[in-house]
Amino acid sequence: MSQPSTSITYLAFQGVFKAISHIFFREIKTTDIQHVPASGPCIFIVGPHANQFVDGVVYMSVNPRPSYALMAAVSYDKPLIGHVGKVLNAIPVVRPQDIVNVGTGKIRYDPANQPLQLQGQGTKFLEEIGTRDFIVFGRNYKVHVSKVLSDTLLEITHSIQVDQQLIGDDYLPFKIAPHVDQTAVYDEVYNYLNRNECVTIFPEGGSHDRSEMLPLKAGFAVMALGAAAANPALDIKIVPVGLNYFHPDRFRSRAVVSFGQPMTIDKADVEKYKLGGKDKREAVTKLLDQSDEAFKTVTVNAPDYDTLMVVQAARRLYVPKSDAKPSIEQVVKLNRHFVSLWAKLKGDPRLEVIVKKVKYYNDMLTFFGIRDYQVDKLDITPVKAAYQLTKRIAKLVAMAGLGAPA
Repeated sequence: MSQPSTSITYLAFQGVFKAISHIFFREIKTTDIQHVPASGPCIFIVGPHANQFVDGVVYMSVNPRPSYALMAAVSYDKPLIGHVGKVLNAIPVVRPQDIVNVGTGKIRYDPANQPLQLQGQGTKFLEEIGTRDFIVFGRNYKVHVSKVLSDTLLEITHSIQVDQQLIGDDYLPFKIAPHVDQTAVYDEVYNYLNRNECVTIFPEGGSHDRSEMLPLKAGFAVMALGAAAANPALDIKIVPVGLNYFHPDRFRSRAVVSFGQPMTIDKADVEKYKLGGKDKREAVTKLLDQSDEAFKTVTVNAPDYDTLMVVQAARRLYVPKSDAKPSIEQVVKLNRHFVSLWAKLKGDPRLEVIVKKVKYYNDMLTFFGIRDYQVDKLDITPVKAAYQLTKRIAKLVAMAGLGAPA
């Protein structure tokens, strides 16, 4: 097992990451950084994972405690980013989605009549699929293989809910995500935690650009419960970290990194985990649900992009009692509150009226090609408008002269 990086090495890279972060972003703020435990074993779960490399740089530049990150093996093997990962003792993880294969033939799933079986047509289940592999079909429906019965029939561990109108009764192409033995990964995580170190995980399992977080993977919950089961003296804390970007597609935008209240693992859940089987799954599911709720306190999690746009516009139109401009931290908190209220009031006729008005307001801004913050600057006298026009024409002429070929 590799030894942790020296504090000097880590601090040096942290300084580099800070410099890089402040090139990409004009402002990076942190909130509730006092929630980071000063000592003891800790697992940081970070999300949403918008960019594979920027997220790690921003997060590590502001985290006051050295932390060793789980890193996709495909990135770990790359020349530059992989070398950085090796120096910082990142833990490489082979993800099933990185070694997925296209299956031969097609499959059909009938949840009504055969909820625990998959039927094949022209398939080679015995040759291509093993127990504990995953089968992916349709719109990313995933099932876990429990037993391969023949080349055209296999059993799955549990039934799943599917949209029958989308998949129909036809046979569909499928992909195979082979089972990966992660024992070495878990052992290394346990060793770090046993030394009162910190481990960082992006629990969504991959980067994305959606307005809401993807379902959390169970890996970090298994690691936390497994470490606590192996060493009852460990008091492991799980800290949710929210990465909130303003206009992530724009250079020199702003970001807020929010640290949530540390979660303590229930001893009763650790005992259930030790029992295995159904009890183990229940303990893992409970910790996943708790973590999902904790993420809601540090992220803005809108159900879709349109909702996010309406919420942000409503927040900008909101006028607080104080005339002072809200700070970036307050803006993030207001966004969370507006999303939370949206979920509670969804379907209320009064909300529908407000939504229509806000959408109309956004459409008007788009039509006139202006930003929301520019609206209050439009109420100017003709003299001032003429002055601004003359000034900008002069600037345009000057810039055109500089840009003209010699």
